Amino acid sequence: MFLISVIIPVFNAAKFVEEAVKSALEQQEVGEVILVEDGSEDRSLEVCKKIVQKFEKVHLLTHQHGRNMGVCHSRNLGIRNAQFDFIAFLDADDWYLPNRFSKEKLQFENPDVMAVYSVSSIEYQDGRESMFGCDYDLTLGSASNSQRDVYCHIMRHDVILGHTNANTFRREVFEKVGMFDTRLRLHEDTELWNRIARAFLFHAGELVKPVSVARRHNSNSISMRSKDSQLLFLWVWIDNIGLQKLFTCEKENFIYLYARSISNDIRWGLLRKIVFHSINKLLNLIQDIFIRYYYFSFQTTKA
Repeated sequence: MFLISVIIPVFNAAKFVEEAVKSALEQQEVGEVILVEDGSEDRSLEVCKKIVQKFEKVHLLTHQHGRNMGVCHSRNLGIRNAQFDFIAFLDADDWYLPNRFSKEKLQFENPDVMAVYSVSSIEYQDGRESMFGCDYDLTLGSASNSQRDVYCHIMRHDVILGHTNANTFRREVFEKVGMFDTRLRLHEDTELWNRIARAFLFHAGELVKPVSVARRHNSNSISMRSKDSQLLFLWVWIDNIGLQKLFTCEKENFIYLYARSISNDIRWGLLRKIVFHSINKLLNLIQDIFIRYYYFSFQTTKA
């Protein structure tokens, strides 16, 4: 039976979390909703306790001593306590749409399917909305439908595999590749999706209509992304793969992302493009040397 554990990390989301929970419970495929309260400074814990009393399928977890541990620890705690064979995530200030799992249900009828991505919608404070995520079948965009070719297509084209709210996994995926890396406070979803895509083929779910909506507001963690957070992500990503195990396509993606992170702060568009392309071209000539230098120099800085 296709039943899903939906994991919702909660931090300072008292005014949003019940809407998120209700949107998950409206999906017939949802077997349980796991709220992980992450040491909020507002009334989130109180609100979560009331939600648990109201809905039988909802469970509440907290970290030891009610500490704030961050979204990675929270999602990982949810994964470890999930009762069902399929895992999905939902941020506490976002919500699912009625079609959230309709395509996923069909894909997972194949026992070999481990991960499914769909498109989502971003809702901005001014009322604008935009689609987010990969909107085409990755097996059609790569040289073949082999897992390795699809993964290298993702790397070479810097494909966004989908919002955290719009991807679904078999539980065993996390048993094989690990969970969210707790060294990251930002970009943690991208790093994990990359690890999963390296090991398993991502299958296309709903690519036309969004399956979830993510709010953009000043409290979003995405607003805290910076050059430093991007550089840390790159180091953690390499560390999890291993320097000696990097594919050529991964090296190319690393150089691309490094060049982008260095040039992004330049406000003048033409100069930003010149700097980006110059760095990208130069470092691709010395890929192995630079990546090795970056890895060990960053490691020394962290120590």
